[in-house]
Amino acid sequence: MSKQSTPPRRTTQAAGALYLATTTAMLTVVASVMSWLQADAAVQSDRGSDSSEKAFMVILAIGLGGAVSAAAIAFVATKTALFK
Repeated sequence: MSKQSTPPRRTTQAAGALYLATTTAMLTVVASVMSWLQADAAVQSDRGSDSSEKAFMVILAIGLGGAVSAAAIAFVATKTALFK
């Protein structure tokens, strides 16, 4: 009976993916809070770009899109690293 050995784990790629996802999430939070604080002016009309709620939602959507993209890339990178 032959001994079966498992290949060494590639923890550096997983750590890099976790770092990327965490950094993206933190930047999203910071950008959302900064945009909310900056756009705290009185709203005259809901059709313009001066609405603080619209500015917050746009920044949040962009940030979340980036976070989801980073998480998907990290997930695929870790799964494809298993086959190398």
